Order: sequence, then C-alpha cells, then structure tokens
Amino acid sequence: MWFRNLRIYTLAEDFVMPADLDQALSACQFVPCGRQELASFGWASPFGQQSDVLYHKIGDNYLFCARKEEKVLPTSVVNAQLDEQLQQIESEQGRRVAGKEKQALKEDLVHRLLPQAFTRFKLTWGIISLSKRIVVVDASAGNRAEDFLGLLRSSFGSLPVKPLFNEQPSEVYFTEWLRTSAVPGDFEFGSEVELRDTDDEGGIVRCRQHDLTSTEIDTHLQHGKQATKLGLEWRERISFVLEHDLAVKRFKATDVLLDEQDKLVDASPEDKIDADFALFSGEINEFYPALVSLFKS
Repeated sequence: MWFRNLRIYTLAEDFVMPADLDQALSACQFVPCGRQELASFGWASPFGQQSDVLYHKIGDNYLFCARKEEKVLPTSVVNAQLDEQLQQIESEQGRRVAGKEKQALKEDLVHRLLPQAFTRFKLTWGIISLSKRIVVVDASAGNRAEDFLGLLRSSFGSLPVKPLFNEQPSEVYFTEWLRTSAVPGDFEFGSEVELRDTDDEGGIVRCRQHDLTSTEIDTHLQHGKQATKLGLEWRERISFVLEHDLAVKRFKATDVLLDEQDKLVDASPEDKIDADFALFSGEINEFYPALVSLFKS
C-alpha cells in the first residue's frame, strides 16, 4: 500500500474528524455502476472487497481508499455507428441531420451501447494525519487528488484544506541548490532533473541517472535555465522527484528503509496493510516537516 505519489494538503487548525466516522463514510460507500451509469465513485475497504471496514487507524493517522468504476465506450465505436445512422437517414429521407437532432441521436446511441461497454476500476489511496494537520493523496494528477478530496468533503460535510505551496516559486530554490551543490537539511541530490529556459518557447533539458553537481548541469544554469523538477533523497531512506508545484513523484523506499520493514510470515491481507501503513505513516509524519523546512532556509 506504499504510495507512489504524494499530493499534500494542509488542514485548518479547527478541523475535527466526524464523531461517527463509520456512518460518515458509509453514506458515500462505493456502489457498482448501474447498466446506464457511466461512472461510480465511493469508499472501499483498505483491506479489499472481502471487508466492510472503510478506514484503518493507527494513532492519529487514518487510511482511506476510494474506488472508481468507469464504463469505457471508445469514441471510434460510437462515431462509426452514428455515421451509419446518419447515412441511413440521409438515404431514406433525403436530408442532412445536424445540430440538436444529431446530438440526440448520439446520446441515444451511447445509452444503448453502455450495457456492452468495458469496465475499468481505479483505487485512490489517501491518509489524514491529525498530528501534522495534513491530507496526503496518492495521485500523480491534480484532478484525481481533487476527486478524492471531494469525496472526503461529501462524507465529512466540509474539509478545510489548501495545497502545500511556497511564497517564492519552487524553481528559485531548486536552482539555487544546484548552483551551490547542496540541499539543506537531511536531503541529498538524486540523479534526475528537468531544466527549462525562463522563456516559454525556450529549451527543456531532462536528465536521468546523472550527477546533478556536474559541470554540464552548471553550464545549463549559467545559460539561464531553471530547475523545475528535482530528484532528491531523504536520510538515505526515501528517494523521490519533487516538482515545481511541490507534488512528489516516484516516492520510493530505499533498501535502508526496506530492511527495517517487518518481515511477516503467513500474514493475512489485514496484517500486511497494517504493517505497511504503520511504516508509511511513520515516515510521512517525519518526512513532511523536513520537506516544509527546505523552503524556510
């Protein structure tokens, strides 16, 4: 259950968890799509479909899992059948179909094809840390994280959060760290960077498996490029890529951290989730303040 991406949101100080969390989540529990529904989104158990438990709690940390079902109806299929209908009408009635009539035909066609559509499922994980006053969502795209927050908001009645941000552009910090060949605190450079010209039409340089303190990187900086993505490591325990909007991508545990992980024998799915969440939430609660401190120096 280790998160691969982190989108971090700060909670207002007056936020409190609902008194009856089970009931709050049950009101928005996942229900499979009906025959004529395009999508369904709701809470699922972190322990899998065989469980009815809709969250898991360790200390002040809460783990949630949202499940989304989408009907996949390829546009090419809809358009091909619509073209056949239009040609038939033109042939039989001697007139062209356009505007609202054409749109109505398309909607009717989608309605008839939906029961035959493919189904796709996605899980989105998130945690609330009351001690750090944050919500962390495992989502690479911002709109997916917003969907998760929206589901929390629907369940709780309100969710006073705002994205983690800096007063100065993150590119200023990233670029300065590269210029001085040093990252503050317990962080070190990874091996990945994206450099962009300040001009919107300028060049972009992406490096992987590269020494970020090399002369080559410094030359790009001297020619006016700024770092917009930066690979970092934290305490030799976590590697990740930090983006300009402070989204964390490719969040991975290093061998140092994995060696500390509980090696459970014949563990049940519940035991495995519990152990993973204990490890992950512990790291997040230490990682988050360290991340914030990077932009205060």
